[in-house]
Amino acid sequence: MKFLELVQRDYDELADILAREHGKTIADAKGDIQRGLEVVEVCIGAPHMMKGEFTDGAGPGIDVYSMRQPLGVVAGITPFNFPAMIPLWKIAPAIACGNAFILKPSERDPGVPIRIAELFIEAGLPAGILNV
Repeated sequence: MKFLELVQRDYDELADILAREHGKTIADAKGDIQRGLEVVEVCIGAPHMMKGEFTDGAGPGIDVYSMRQPLGVVAGITPFNFPAMIPLWKIAPAIACGNAFILKPSERDPGVPIRIAELFIEAGLPAGILNV
C-alpha cells in the first residue's frame, strides 16, 4: 500500500515531530508509529472480509445472506499519550470499512496526526475521506 511506503520514507521525520511535541525518546516515538502501522497492515485485508456471506439452500426454500455496509462518517477523538498509534488505530479500520473519518487529535501534540493525514492524501486518498 502506498501509504505504508510513504510512512516508511518519512519514518524518521514522524518520529522527530512526535519526540519534539510529546517529549518521548526517538525510540519510543518510533514504537508508537510502528504499533499504529501494524493495525494499518491488518486493515489492508479488511475490505475482503466485508463482503458478507451467502448460503444457498440453508433450508427448504430458504437462502441466507448477510451484507455489511459502511456507517458513513465516523469520528475519533484521540488522547495525547500516543499521538501516532491511536489515530492510526481509528483511521485505518474506519476507512477500510468504507467510511469517511473525522479526526480530532489532542491539541497537545497534533503534528503527527496532521502529517499522517497529509501522507494519506499523498497516497491517493480522495478528498473528504479523512478530515483533521
